[in-house]
Amino acid sequence: MKKILLAHLKQYPQMQLQDVVKLLYQSEFGGGHMITSPEKSLDRLKEEYKSFKWEYSPIICEPIGGEMYRIYLSALEDGLSEETLNRMFTETAARASGTREGFEEKLRCLLQCCRSGELPFTLAQAEAFLDTYRSQGYPAVRHSSCYRSAYHPAYRIVSASYARYYEAFIRIDRALRERMQVQIAIDGMCAAGKSTMGRILQSIYSCRLFHMDDFFLQPYQRTADRLSQIGGNVDYERFKKEILDHLNDREGLEYQIYSCKAQRLDCRIQTDWTPLSIIEGSYSQHPFFGDIWDLRFFCEIDPAEQLNRIRIRNGEAMCERFKQEWIPKENAYFDTFGIREKSICLTDGKTKNSKNILTD
Repeated sequence: MKKILLAHLKQYPQMQLQDVVKLLYQSEFGGGHMITSPEKSLDRLKEEYKSFKWEYSPIICEPIGGEMYRIYLSALEDGLSEETLNRMFTETAARASGTREGFEEKLRCLLQCCRSGELPFTLAQAEAFLDTYRSQGYPAVRHSSCYRSAYHPAYRIVSASYARYYEAFIRIDRALRERMQVQIAIDGMCAAGKSTMGRILQSIYSCRLFHMDDFFLQPYQRTADRLSQIGGNVDYERFKKEILDHLNDREGLEYQIYSCKAQRLDCRIQTDWTPLSIIEGSYSQHPFFGDIWDLRFFCEIDPAEQLNRIRIRNGEAMCERFKQEWIPKENAYFDTFGIREKSICLTDGKTKNSKNILTD
């Protein structure tokens, strides 16, 4: 938390004690105190955006500690929709789980920084401010008039899980403004976060999410000829027939998932039509499907960290099998069909040339 405090002081030298306390409060509890309903929250955001002052251009997306970020309303100029930003905000508030004890620990960090002279407030000033603040019951506070005058703060508090995919949200919102239906594929290295990204996007857009893992080859399909094919590890024929050929069906679609445990096709899934459809998983950009994607994402990870995640997730024996069998097959698929080159490459949710986005 100390690193965050000092970074904000450098970025916003007009910070006062109440601005510091506000930062710590938001990092612990988020911004849920502002929400009475998602609908009213959206109306408030729209009104605030209309009166937003542009004299100061802050970092668009910045960490405030506690796995929380501030996304400034200038993100709306960047292409993020009001609805998406509001949904991030309200979903974050619904899941916030801060505690008084956690907040007090952060307040002690504030006092330690004052004691060491790393913040421009005396220890006596900070202690007096916090004594009064605690006696009032630890309320949410406004930014100081000094801070508001200097920086015109206008932002929403969102979870780091949303902020990390900020650029993906921007691109999806732009696509949704241009098209009645958008189809995106999330491909990439195993253990690089494809499923996580899919779930995060689905939580904001309430859209259909399909998993390539549900289309593993059935035992009878695992012939030597099929397994020797580059990209032949999944049942791409069934995926196209049951999913891709019906994405435009307004009555929705129905498909079966493959159970690895039972080694057979299992339950049937029915989904309603949605403007956005997400397909996540290795081989989701197989050339058999054609050039059907409005957006292609490729999740990357350092190879050493990749093996570490697999080892933790699947155990040592399975990790070795990934290393010797599945990772080489995936790499051959990526290289042969130029999957990286056709995609927006993401590492921990961010592109290599992320702009106006601070990291922890």
